[in-house]
Amino acid sequence: MKVADNGSIRKENALRSIEIELLGVCLLACGMIAAATPTSVATEPAPQAKPPEWSQDVLDAFFDDARDTLEGQRPDYEHLSNSTPAASTTLAQGAGPATAFSWSQLIDAETIETEVKRLAESVAKAVKSVGQFKADGYKLCRRDFSGLAVLFGVAGEYDGQVRWQDVAPGMRDEFSRAGRNAKVGSDQTFQEASQRKQDLDDLVRGSRPQVPAAERAADWGQVADRPPLMQRMNQAELGRLKPWLADQQQFQSHRGDAQHEAQLVAMIAEVIGRDGFEFWDEEEYAGYRRELRQAAGELAKAAAADNYEAARAANVRIIKACTDCHADYRG
Repeated sequence: MKVADNGSIRKENALRSIEIELLGVCLLACGMIAAATPTSVATEPAPQAKPPEWSQDVLDAFFDDARDTLEGQRPDYEHLSNSTPAASTTLAQGAGPATAFSWSQLIDAETIETEVKRLAESVAKAVKSVGQFKADGYKLCRRDFSGLAVLFGVAGEYDGQVRWQDVAPGMRDEFSRAGRNAKVGSDQTFQEASQRKQDLDDLVRGSRPQVPAAERAADWGQVADRPPLMQRMNQAELGRLKPWLADQQQFQSHRGDAQHEAQLVAMIAEVIGRDGFEFWDEEEYAGYRRELRQAAGELAKAAAADNYEAARAANVRIIKACTDCHADYRG
């Protein structure tokens, strides 16, 4: 066996030291690169589905560019986005087209619901028997059915959430017809009144009567006749508001009811000025009606604020507007 001399051994050891140092430098460099580079997991790209191949009859059903077929002026979206909230109308429960008038400024949803329930009780008494209906019940039904037609008409157009709005247009038309027919007390009108009474019972108890579909926007000239609405207004003004505002004590006892009646007066004052109602296009009549609506609205606000003096002053204006109007217009 050949023995290596000392010089060879020293050279070999030196080479190994250099190799070890180089290996250390490489490992250190790799560690620094790994620390400076974000860790990522290599994934294979997901397989892509082939694009569908459509037959010519399918392709013919679509436009190459739908914009080429549009007609008219393009919408000015920048202008629309800057419009004020007052220029738009909120739809309740997504039913029907928007209406321009804000009924919530005159009457709140709770007042509509409460009045419908009260009229349901009144109708039930009027149709309790055939004899009672033929005696004078049909007259009360004419007034109450007309009022209900208006209430459902307002509910159908209401700019907010109000109970029964989904069936309100159909109910409006049913009670409109029943109110016009109740000019006489006959077996036929009694049967119709009894059916409307049942509809009200079902509605108040949570059911939905079967009524024909109808447009949300009302043709107000056809909803109700003016005389029965005047009877309801007279009931509110002379039979209720006048005694309730006679003094501070009566006002405190009936403040909520006064607010309720004032809102109804404001609502009726608006309705009887709509296109198609008698005298609606006569300026003098329109002036009386506007004053009545404004005064009733102020009375409702004063009652809500527990302001007796303001409520009494507003009621004086209501009575004057009605008195002046009755001097020139009857019905």
